[in-house]
Amino acid sequence: MSLGRNLKELRQKQSLNQKDLSDRSGVSQATISRIETGRVLQPGSSALKSLADALGVSTDSLMDNKEHLAQVNQDRLHRIAETLNAFVIRENGSLLFVSQTLADLLGYRGEELLAKDGIELMFAPQSRPTTRQMVASGSSNAYEALMVRSDDSFLPVEITNVNISKKVRLAIARDITAHCCQQGAFHVLQAGCETEKVRDLSKVVRILGDELEAMGVQFEAVDLQVIDEPRNLLACYRAYSEARGYRSSQSAITLQESLGRFAPLRRLVSYWHRRKVWVREADETFLQMTREIFSDSIYRPGLLIDVPFAQGMLGLGLPMGGPRHSEQLATILGEFARSISLVVKRLFELQSLREKLDSTHQPLLPQQQN
Repeated sequence: MSLGRNLKELRQKQSLNQKDLSDRSGVSQATISRIETGRVLQPGSSALKSLADALGVSTDSLMDNKEHLAQVNQDRLHRIAETLNAFVIRENGSLLFVSQTLADLLGYRGEELLAKDGIELMFAPQSRPTTRQMVASGSSNAYEALMVRSDDSFLPVEITNVNISKKVRLAIARDITAHCCQQGAFHVLQAGCETEKVRDLSKVVRILGDELEAMGVQFEAVDLQVIDEPRNLLACYRAYSEARGYRSSQSAITLQESLGRFAPLRRLVSYWHRRKVWVREADETFLQMTREIFSDSIYRPGLLIDVPFAQGMLGLGLPMGGPRHSEQLATILGEFARSISLVVKRLFELQSLREKLDSTHQPLLPQQQN
């Protein structure tokens, strides 16, 4: 039913003429007449509300226009989605709306995503089957997934679906990077507490690499350099990504001699003393150093990030030409570095205690016989 016919019926049901309704609503009689005769199809919102209040009905009821109501409901849904950092998606994966905040976070313009397969476009390959199943089924259970940015980097999120209709879902995406980072750092600390000797740090670095991969961080290798100046030692541990063969390696070298040989190492120790994060391109001097220390001529990262902690530096080698987000990755590494620092401190204390015990249990020399 049109607005004009509906207004007239509601007015007549209450035994009101146009002048009575004008007096009650404050809307001119001429305007009411034009609405009822169809000469005004879309009055101003204030006039519409005044008429609805005067007749004791809602604005939507007064309109009683399916197309209008559908548009009103859609606008409300979009406002809710924008507030909740959400997207609206059909059960087949087609995107109806993406909040601008979420689009910005993923590096897209909102309109770029509409009417496309949102699951294929916005989610990492390993998360697509679960996401598709949860959206299709309409399940309201929260689940974790990896969204993918326009530069192919990953974003860990928790998704909660709200059923809008039989085929439409409001999917709320919550960035859980910080939560995953804290959880991963705890797992690293837990692994470190089960380690008894400094040389076993390679196992801890391997677990650290696993946690980073679970978060969707794309890297070539994780490096841990433990700097022990009193002993003049540098212990190096490396865990390669799954794409690089999932290997681990370690090496211990004399600190002062190595500082004289490798310029990148001198700068690394300088950044460590100043407690500063070091971000730089991997140059030939670094590659030469890694070939000599780890006997590795294959490892060729694009960007290197090293974060200081009390006993050394925790580093990450990023793929050449891959996503960077160096500031965010430095923050993530810093969280893991706190756990590594506690682990190394504990292992140093255990090592010192063993050395003291060994020195106090040396056999006594036999007394000289006369």
